[in-house]
Amino acid sequence: MKTNIKNDFLIYVIEEYKYLENINADALMQLFTKYNIFDYIIKHYDALHTLGGRAIADDINLFVERKQLAHNRI
Repeated sequence: MKTNIKNDFLIYVIEEYKYLENINADALMQLFTKYNIFDYIIKHYDALHTLGGRAIADDINLFVERKQLAHNRI
């Protein structure tokens, strides 16, 4: 069975983020969909896969904060 390493990493990030941020799957899906975080993770896989779970969660949180700030400036 052939797997896609980026998809496997995406699953890892989802599970790790849910655990570290103490949110359920519905809240995660809303957040990740609203801010296109799935695309962000795949696009930046080369850098993100070298980090630990906490650092990835922090990076996602900073990404969301930047998106929110940009939206508030409009």
